[in-house]
Amino acid sequence: MSLSLESQVGVALDDLFPSGTRTGTARVRATSCATDWREVQPGDVYVALPEGCGTTPCDDGHQHAQRAVSCGAKAVICEQPVPVFDVPTYLVPDSRVALGELCQALVGNPTHSLPTIGVTGTAGKTTTLALLEAIFLTSGRTCGVLSNLTSYDGMSVGSGISEAPSAPALASRLANMAAADCPLALLEVSSQSLSQAGMAGIQLDAICVTNITDAHLDLHNSIQNYRNAKLRILKHLAPTGVTILNADDPVCMQWLDRVQGPVLTYGLGDQAEITGSIIETHANEQTFVLTAGSESTAVRTAIIGEHHVSNCLAAAAVALSYGIDLTTIAAGIEAVEKLPARMERIDRGQGFPVYIDAAETPVALCASLRTARQLAGERVICVLGDMSFASAAETNSISQVVHRLADIAIATQHLPNAHGQKSAEVKVIADRSEAIAWAVAIAKPGDVVVVTGSQPRSSCSFGTSGEQVNDAEIARKFLITCTPPALRIAA
Repeated sequence: MSLSLESQVGVALDDLFPSGTRTGTARVRATSCATDWREVQPGDVYVALPEGCGTTPCDDGHQHAQRAVSCGAKAVICEQPVPVFDVPTYLVPDSRVALGELCQALVGNPTHSLPTIGVTGTAGKTTTLALLEAIFLTSGRTCGVLSNLTSYDGMSVGSGISEAPSAPALASRLANMAAADCPLALLEVSSQSLSQAGMAGIQLDAICVTNITDAHLDLHNSIQNYRNAKLRILKHLAPTGVTILNADDPVCMQWLDRVQGPVLTYGLGDQAEITGSIIETHANEQTFVLTAGSESTAVRTAIIGEHHVSNCLAAAAVALSYGIDLTTIAAGIEAVEKLPARMERIDRGQGFPVYIDAAETPVALCASLRTARQLAGERVICVLGDMSFASAAETNSISQVVHRLADIAIATQHLPNAHGQKSAEVKVIADRSEAIAWAVAIAKPGDVVVVTGSQPRSSCSFGTSGEQVNDAEIARKFLITCTPPALRIAA
């Protein structure tokens, strides 16, 4: 990966890394950088990344420092001494952090002038960002957005970003937002990005934390490591920035002592400053009362579930901190009629509701199935996502949730038996299309079907030989096949 800067003024590395150990000539000015020695152009600064952070998982960029110099690198930034004597080297504590700081500096540190809101948490990040985007748009501000669902940098709209976008990619997108005079930037921040220093050099005007549960142990190895990774987002908060915390989440509340600066809390409980109370829930909508201090307003949303109301409160709390009134906030929330794979309702005239949801962790799955349980007059039928990458502990937790809240589950593998609790009927079907087809075929009025573990995909993939059909399209297809035509009376 590489990043170039058109301006020839550049960035003085001695000023950017004053505590780094330098060898060779001082006052090197960087105008571009690269992390792959094969992409180095004359005049680039080469950033040597540690093993696992390069172009291949086992590649260590320090081993290629001399090759980078041979290709024209005028300086090397590294976190281990390298046998380079022809050009200056800068030894830094973490070259990933140095890369992020350099990339942001090369594009003029856009987040120092562009108010940037970072949203993190185990679940709800993408939805909260979508709600925030709608609220700000309703208030007359078109924001730049980088989320798992979509991206808009003030110049072009694209698909969502990865869990850990590269430092050059982030710098480029944020620079575009600043150049396009976006009033705000909305940024989804994952634990992977934080643990890999992907946010280095970025300053956040506001931070919103949706929740911190036990997840991504395959990446972080322990619950504490995961929580520590999430906590790193506080290091990016501007001195005058505000932090929005979920008062219903005990881990979030433990952060209160760590936050420097103003804090605003939200939640469904009475202890929060921004609260919500669900009035009624139906298969196609729910209504809740949003309250902030002495003011309140009713909000009707087409996306159902208590967890969605929590996301609405998170977005409302952020919007309130930017001076947006409750009426505008409610209108913005109501403008979001559906989101791909976020309790997305599929209606083709069938006599039972079908939802497509991204839930794949035990906590998210519990939230989705609890909502289905509240709506179901008869059975809850759940199609589970791919669990082949889940650990034994995660599989057991998922199994407990499914057996407790579902009546019928269709999985890709056998689930552990339930002990001392209600046991769901489990059917193993490896093919996802077949699993969805079977679920809607057996459903009857009074049942609720939830297809979980769904990942939004485009209906076709450019440059591939075949189409990628998402779960919503599969469900629509089989519902049309299974649903008898409605009686039409012509005058």
